[in-house]
Amino acid sequence: MAVLKWIGLGLLGLVVVIAAGVGIALAVFDWNDARGFIARQATKALNREVAIDGDLKVTLGDPIRIHVEGVRVANADWSDEKTMAALKVLDAQLRLWPLLRGNYEFPEIRLSAPKLVLEKNQDGEPNWNFGGPDPRKEVAKETVKPEDRGDIPIIEALVVEEGRLRYRDPNSKIDIDSGINTATGGNGEAEVHLDGNGNFAGMPFTLLVEGGSLQYLRDNPKPYPIKVETAVGKTKGKIEGSIAEPVKLEGVDLSVALSGDDLSDVFPILGIPTPKTRPYSLTGHLGKDGTVWRFDGMKGKVGESDLSGTVAVDTGGERPKVTGDLTSKKLAAIDMAGFIGASPEGKGDYPTKKADRIIPATKVPVEKLRNADMDVKFRGEHVEAPFSPLDDLTARIVLENGKLTVDPLSLGMGGGKIAGTTVLDGSQKVPALRSNLEVRQVKLAQLFRETRFAQEMGGTASGRIQLAGRGATVADILGSSDGKLGVAVDGGKITSYAIKGLKTNILETLGVVLSGDKPLPFNCLVANLSVDKGVVKSEALVLDTPETLVTADGTINLRNEALNLNVLGRAKKPQVFATHVPVQVRGTLGDPDIGVDATESTARGAAAVALGVLLTPLASVLPFLDPGSDENPHCGQLIQDARSPSKTNNSSGSAGAPTPRGGESGKSR
Repeated sequence: MAVLKWIGLGLLGLVVVIAAGVGIALAVFDWNDARGFIARQATKALNREVAIDGDLKVTLGDPIRIHVEGVRVANADWSDEKTMAALKVLDAQLRLWPLLRGNYEFPEIRLSAPKLVLEKNQDGEPNWNFGGPDPRKEVAKETVKPEDRGDIPIIEALVVEEGRLRYRDPNSKIDIDSGINTATGGNGEAEVHLDGNGNFAGMPFTLLVEGGSLQYLRDNPKPYPIKVETAVGKTKGKIEGSIAEPVKLEGVDLSVALSGDDLSDVFPILGIPTPKTRPYSLTGHLGKDGTVWRFDGMKGKVGESDLSGTVAVDTGGERPKVTGDLTSKKLAAIDMAGFIGASPEGKGDYPTKKADRIIPATKVPVEKLRNADMDVKFRGEHVEAPFSPLDDLTARIVLENGKLTVDPLSLGMGGGKIAGTTVLDGSQKVPALRSNLEVRQVKLAQLFRETRFAQEMGGTASGRIQLAGRGATVADILGSSDGKLGVAVDGGKITSYAIKGLKTNILETLGVVLSGDKPLPFNCLVANLSVDKGVVKSEALVLDTPETLVTADGTINLRNEALNLNVLGRAKKPQVFATHVPVQVRGTLGDPDIGVDATESTARGAAAVALGVLLTPLASVLPFLDPGSDENPHCGQLIQDARSPSKTNNSSGSAGAPTPRGGESGKSR
């Protein structure tokens, strides 16, 4: 709407300035000789150079007929484009007697090939602010910018042929270059029609505006009716309703429909930071109170998720301030992928040669983070994930001076939740991420309750994720990150479907006993991982089953996603078929390669090690995970044993299972 206002004010300013000069020069007989005088008067009024390069003809009468060719208005000094406004030909009719009273009434105005350049510089200063400290600036304002609709000159018929509008704002990444085909009204009663097309930030752009008559715009006290249809690339918008004071943009009462392939495409148009999404369709009511635009009653869909609520944008500050309260009753997890830098379409951001990567290499949009502030509350009542429905998602997203904070962030799952805070600081040259999340009492059977795994999964998971990194992309941030990762799964079992996906000889190598198609039970799974400059190192990784203690060490390099892990199973009592040869996990996260280490001797692989020695690294896990509650008895016992190696060296059990005594070793066949 603001662009339409600028179009009207720009064209109107040209006409009024010329008409004012004509009024002064009515007594001059050689009208071409008056061109310099009129241009000088217009220059003083605008405090910007005005020139008339072509013929000037005035035919006296009622109405006065004016014909002017080659009008130019200089641009602001800071602009790279010298001319702000240009007009090939102006033909206008001006009533004489109202002019003598200081009023402008035009039976007809016809503009041929008008060109108008509206732009802002890096400091946000617009080129339509004429003057500066010069007191004549106020005169220019009064000449070009009416205060209300009653100040608009009467124009009964307006025709624009082969017009061109350019609008640029480098801070908002907006660049419009549009042709204006026609803008017409007849006898002051016919509707206004404006048809434009061109490009917007490199995308095809079309604009169709229909409004009440020009007479209605000026004289009718009722709200001015307007209808706008526009398309920028695949983003389409339709606005219909009325504006009580069109000149001031007050009393806005408009219905809005917006659709497109990706909500992030609206950023250059509206300046509102949004993540990448799947196709969307939204409707609502647009109103304005002072400097605040409100989009109330919003409803629609983004991908497979419904979305409703209110969004407001305050344009009165240094940057737009976006506030909102949004709800989704049915939220598809894939539609949230853009918030973590992944593609909601499921497509990777790596080139083909890196198709095995799974960490998205999406660039952090620091420009978007710095161009607006935000305080938005969001709730997803029912979250549908690929593996299981989740219970609830709540988040408050605060963006200030390029620093985005999500706090609180909470996601209910399996009777427990993941909760914490995440901060993405885009105010610096290189973005930085800090995340602190806790996993509390997630019951795996409940988490997978609507899948075929429900009866075969078990255990209660708790843990924590603490990471901090810096980089231009999500992959760079994780590849440079430091922190800790920890998880404990108590009293669990693993589905037989997962077991069937592995090579049986590898499980036997680890000494894991299978029971047909039954799930594999375990007492506890504990992982304590450190992260240093993007390299995840196993401080302690232990799976305690009734028969075997499986341990792993090695690294996962997040920079190249390479795996370098060695896994070894140690029997708690002699096993007949177990070979106890180490299993190697190599390859990448997206394409792991699992195999046995044939170079390791059976004796070395089966060497009995005191249980306390194996578990000692877990002593540091307890304060980090705190799994030793009444709801985590097995992991609590396992870690307690790690704290008392003398006990485990001489006892017969760990977490309720027998343990090997010193010197005992499992034999393989």
